[in-house]
Amino acid sequence: MSLPGWLAEPARRLDRMVEDGRAPHAVLIDGPGGWGESLLASHFVLRLLGEGRGVDARTLAHPDLRWVEPEDATVKVDQVRGLIGFMFQTAVRSGTKAAVLEHADRMTINAANAVLKTLEEPPPGSHLVLVTSAPQRLPATVRSRCQRVAVHPAGGEAAAAWLRERGRDAPEVGPLLVELGGAPYRVLEALERDEKPIWDVLEAVAAGRKGALEAAADWRTVDLPELCARWLRHVHGMARTRPDPRPLLDFAVRLTALRSAALANSGLARQAQLERVLLDWREVSAPA
Repeated sequence: MSLPGWLAEPARRLDRMVEDGRAPHAVLIDGPGGWGESLLASHFVLRLLGEGRGVDARTLAHPDLRWVEPEDATVKVDQVRGLIGFMFQTAVRSGTKAAVLEHADRMTINAANAVLKTLEEPPPGSHLVLVTSAPQRLPATVRSRCQRVAVHPAGGEAAAAWLRERGRDAPEVGPLLVELGGAPYRVLEALERDEKPIWDVLEAVAAGRKGALEAAADWRTVDLPELCARWLRHVHGMARTRPDPRPLLDFAVRLTALRSAALANSGLARQAQLERVLLDWREVSAPA
């Protein structure tokens, strides 16, 4: 799989480590999420194992490679123990074993402790890659034992251009880039699921083409914290263009409070809350 331009520099850095024979036992790849962090991990482990670059390591059946992802939103200690057991086995092909732990920040405490023990005494010829968009959630003792490789976002225009190169230039691309923080791989995944931007509904409510009650009913099963996070990105973008942004910023405070309530209270009367905030949205979204 070809790497996008913004991954070229960190990929070169990892390539040099492999070429110089100084690839560390543990690498921490971190970025904002949705910018190809896992693709970079795939590139690295394929180089370590001497495999071709035209494949995705996540789908590769290789005796010296393991790729671990969370189960039910967390990385559990049994998953990590299985990974450690694999790393202590003798390599089958080239004397090198590689493992990737995706969303490493979702490790349970026991799982993180098990990883730490392995980082302190890594088996010869083994390489562990941790991938995360929230490195601050990892124990400092784990972070300190890894070679950090950062993925930096390239900006909205670069992301949009990359999507256009892949034939993804539909009208929903722009709103989805806003809602998903400009992350092109998240947008690509959303498009592949045929997911529509929430902006379509917000615009219809603001223009009076859709009622707040109807919109709230349409959103009754969506992930409310994620909905609010997407909505807030539109609000903040609009506030930057208004001569008087205070009404929108006040609305952002109310929307943030709704998101916090949804995170803390699964029994929230969400439809009623959504209807109320949609009515507020109709007022504040009108041009000044």
